[in-house]
Amino acid sequence: MIGPGAFTVFVLGMRHGADPDHLAAIDNVTRNAYVKTPFLSRFVGTFFAGGHTIMILALSALVGLLGTRFAAHGPLIERIGTWVSIVVLLVIAALNVHMLRSGGTRVAGAKTRLLPRRLRDGSSALVAIPIGLLFGFGFETSSQIAAYAVVFGADAGIAGALIVGGMFSAGMICTDTLDSVLVHRLISYRSDSLPGLMRIWIASVTILAVVVAVYEMAQVLGWHSPLNDLTVSAILVSALVLVFAYVFARTRRPVVDAPPAAVATPGE
Repeated sequence: MIGPGAFTVFVLGMRHGADPDHLAAIDNVTRNAYVKTPFLSRFVGTFFAGGHTIMILALSALVGLLGTRFAAHGPLIERIGTWVSIVVLLVIAALNVHMLRSGGTRVAGAKTRLLPRRLRDGSSALVAIPIGLLFGFGFETSSQIAAYAVVFGADAGIAGALIVGGMFSAGMICTDTLDSVLVHRLISYRSDSLPGLMRIWIASVTILAVVVAVYEMAQVLGWHSPLNDLTVSAILVSALVLVFAYVFARTRRPVVDAPPAAVATPGE
């Protein structure tokens, strides 16, 4: 089951990397780190995903160790995790709607606000590693990886569960890295159109949060989607990539500040 499901788990990992709370945390650290380490700030998403991967692999190994004993409680754990995810996504959407109305230029995240100030305001790109690790303790992350390890790594033991966790993490690393590269490009772009581009990015994260929350809620309440999880994840990631591409295209040629006009002196 692991072989055929490897690509599916990879795409599901990319979808997890597009989680609005991930995007908000990476946005925050990239902006903070850009001041002191502009080069490393490009890879904040990679560092964040690396810390997150530690927890994902640990959870995968635990599921593989417990095997069928865990599988018996899998549906309940997944259901609780889904409701936690729905609540968090709606909170994120509300925070970003407020951000748009107040004219803010940062993506707001629910978990980011709960971080210790030293991590939340840290100016090193490497601070993303412990933040990613802490995000891995979230119940929605635990329930997701547990469910995937049971479904795709059933009867494969710890090794099989680790393969599932590794493929999931690889997909997540791709999306999170792309996110920090995008944010770095945005904040290093000097133009009058920058506030508008920032609002497009915040609006995209808000829409993503609402769409995923509504979709998950409909499924929990009994609606059966005509599309499988792989297709839905591919659509969400593709939509986010289109936003990335649009922003990259709009910031292709940074505008260099024009030198001040020379002031004429008497006699000239």
